[in-house]
Amino acid sequence: MTREGSDNRSWSIVLAEDNDDHALLIKMALERAAPGSVSVRRARNGSEAVELVRAEIPDLLLLDLKMPGLAGHEVLEELKSDARLKRVPVAVLTSSDRDDDMAKAYGLGGNHFITKPESPAELEERLRTLLKNLAELGDIRRGSTGMSTTAVSAVDPQAMTLRNVISWSLSALVVIVLVAFAYFSGAF
Repeated sequence: MTREGSDNRSWSIVLAEDNDDHALLIKMALERAAPGSVSVRRARNGSEAVELVRAEIPDLLLLDLKMPGLAGHEVLEELKSDARLKRVPVAVLTSSDRDDDMAKAYGLGGNHFITKPESPAELEERLRTLLKNLAELGDIRRGSTGMSTTAVSAVDPQAMTLRNVISWSLSALVVIVLVAFAYFSGAF
């Protein structure tokens, strides 16, 4: 994982991003945001991301959700079910700002969820904060060998889906009642 000395850290990052332009912007932002050197290996799809992580365990996986082949959530499932890979920090970096995408990502073991910002400067700042947090957590983890993770996400993706279905159903029922009322009161 990361090395001693916060100013001289060398970061090994797998970037799972199918869009060439986004990948270039993210790589440039990472190089500016990192407090030390950065080695970025890019995966253009989910299967390639899993292969790269298995080949050489990185300090961080930056994962887009919408990719060809295995989607981001499927990549998370595969990595977090592997005892050797489940400790790899995964930051979902996606254009989605949907609550159910976020809940599912955290429920599957994602560590961070970042919606891609509009400006490169904001992307750089978010990545700088992410790397700083990872470095601080890495320092904490070094003293806690042998401890197992016990945290479980409080957000249930199925409950979120059920809540959305009920909400939309109630909205549709209100519209139907209002249309029926308007029709029978002579508004139409």
